[in-house]
Amino acid sequence: MPETERVWGLSGWCVVLSLLIVLSLCGTAGAERTVVGESYQSTATERNNARLVVEDLVGNLHVVYYDHDGVYHSVASGIGAGWSLPELVALDGRNPSIAVDLDNVLHLVYRIETLTSLDIMHRIFGGDWSDAETVHHDGLTGLSRPVIAVDSENGLHCVWQRQGYGSTPNSEIWYKYAAPGSGWGSTPVNVSSSYGASEYPTLTIDPDDNVYVFWKDSGEDISSDKKVLLRKYTKSIGWDAEYTNVSNTTGNGSYATMDPCAVTDTGGTVHLVWKDSQTGNREIFYKACVDGVWDATPTNISGTSTASGRPSISVDDRGCLYVIWEEKTDGIYYDIVRKTHGSAGGWSEMVNVSESAGVDSRSASAIPVTGPALCCVWTEGGSVPYDITFYYEETTGVAEAEAGDGGLLLLRRNHPNPFSSTTTIRYQLPEPGGVTLTVYDLCGRRVRTLVSGRTAAGVHEVIWNGKNDSGADLAAGVYFCTVACGGRRVTSRMVIVR
Repeated sequence: MPETERVWGLSGWCVVLSLLIVLSLCGTAGAERTVVGESYQSTATERNNARLVVEDLVGNLHVVYYDHDGVYHSVASGIGAGWSLPELVALDGRNPSIAVDLDNVLHLVYRIETLTSLDIMHRIFGGDWSDAETVHHDGLTGLSRPVIAVDSENGLHCVWQRQGYGSTPNSEIWYKYAAPGSGWGSTPVNVSSSYGASEYPTLTIDPDDNVYVFWKDSGEDISSDKKVLLRKYTKSIGWDAEYTNVSNTTGNGSYATMDPCAVTDTGGTVHLVWKDSQTGNREIFYKACVDGVWDATPTNISGTSTASGRPSISVDDRGCLYVIWEEKTDGIYYDIVRKTHGSAGGWSEMVNVSESAGVDSRSASAIPVTGPALCCVWTEGGSVPYDITFYYEETTGVAEAEAGDGGLLLLRRNHPNPFSSTTTIRYQLPEPGGVTLTVYDLCGRRVRTLVSGRTAAGVHEVIWNGKNDSGADLAAGVYFCTVACGGRRVTSRMVIVR
């Protein structure tokens, strides 16, 4: 039974219902748009296969981008807080990508040009920036577009593009691993293994620490149709012997299939989006991989007559998907638009989140944050300097309403989060039923059952003291709270600080 639980009365339920209706009608209600910094680069946030904004374990937000003189970093203490003055952290660097590990350390990878090559570099931030460490050096040709991710054991994974040279664009996708607390001394792996144009890598890791690397490829004949390829690393087994064509692309011409971006939810489902021209027009396509099986055919989620490109995908605590991309909404200028996919299924209508009439908004990067929300950055403007724009949209009730889900099982963002002693967890049931409210650790082990039994419809609150079922204090770190009812489940992330 819960430590402390109460059910709101009819008046409280009506207030919540009214709020959900308002949010679902407004679409971008509660949205926040701020300028983080400026850049002379029209693609300062690059392509969105790398994450350029992250939330750390204590709620701080970090944004990186590049300008003509290098990579900049800015931090905010939370949603609605002001951004720090952007700091130049990598002179002459570009193509940044960031991730946060389980010790709340920020990791940055980027490319840097030397007299002989382009190197992939790594720095860490735990209040101050470390000296730069070389991830990989290649004296023959350039390296670019690195992407970094962290697994459940604090291991670091990095992929990048090895540039072509001479008259033949023999570009390849390379991968390297750094064990927890170790440097980048491992031997890199050529995961593309194709003599042709392999470009724009992206990387995602599932809850079992299996690694998925996607990229755009033309095969050995660079004039051939482009496709999105996958190479998977299964933990304790190794790399797949061959790569897989997951885009099922045929007959769409040069440069048409590209910009893959992938994310894995807490259940292990891999979600992939990319730009494609299979319909004769540039569209955004989506595929999912459930229990190792990919959708038979991709879904066209943009479905417009204007040009679409550079998609980015994230998933929130409830398992709702957010896909954002740049769309020529007026046939001239690009806007950043979004679609959501509710946990009950179905894609929403397209919503313009940038609304930047008369100027371009491009190269958006979206990431998951604590609670139901879309969080992203993009580059915006009609001339130099361009704005680095941060966007946050509280989407409680929006994704479910847009997806056509009438009965809502919701798990609210716990408060406070992070917490040290107690936190309040609020969940909503559309009808009476058997409910479990359970806390899991990062390895998926159940550590606390807060609710188990039949519960009335309405909004409920549970106060949790950060202890396990035996009454012992749990260690500081990330935990997942899951509410399950009637065959549906919703999950959110919680952080304990000691």
